[in-house]
Amino acid sequence: MRKLILSLFLVGLICAVPPVHASQGNALGFGDAAIKIDWFRFTDNGLADMDLENGVYVGLEVYYVIGCISPNLYFGAEIGWAGTSTSVDPYSLDLNVDYVPVEFNLKYVFDITPCVKFDLGAGISANWFGFEADFGNVSYSSDDWLFGGQFFADVNYRLAPNWFVGANIKYQITQDIELDGVNTHTSADNFRLGAQVGYTF
Repeated sequence: MRKLILSLFLVGLICAVPPVHASQGNALGFGDAAIKIDWFRFTDNGLADMDLENGVYVGLEVYYVIGCISPNLYFGAEIGWAGTSTSVDPYSLDLNVDYVPVEFNLKYVFDITPCVKFDLGAGISANWFGFEADFGNVSYSSDDWLFGGQFFADVNYRLAPNWFVGANIKYQITQDIELDGVNTHTSADNFRLGAQVGYTF
């Protein structure tokens, strides 16, 4: 984990030439919005045993500065979708998972250079987990809402006064999944690593 965060930080520093000067006052303006595409991995062994651990995540985040506390402290929300599926041979059993996290986060942005910004953050979330199994003409589906929390880090590089690109890493912890009222003793804990493109305003 430490090596990944350090690598992302070094990539941001290498991209810091030539510098693009940020707007005065706030590290990422009065607010920012970004679209993310991440590699997504469920970390609980229960989903790994079914070969459902790896997937893709697409998300949208929006943040606003909390200027009365600090010009570099931001509050925001993120919503996204992650999906993963597998087929179990020779039984023709298809398994599908849809995961929709709804997050509320605080992040603090550090000015590394005029165009490189590094932030650390954490928050709480409500997460929808949907499970579906198809076996020939027989199908089963169930879902659950899970309370969770997450912590994350981002490195962003300002391409122009209002546009930026970056890399992100996140770990999220959730409650155990209940399907049709039965506790599976399996959580939806997950790890994300990917990139984003965004706009400051």
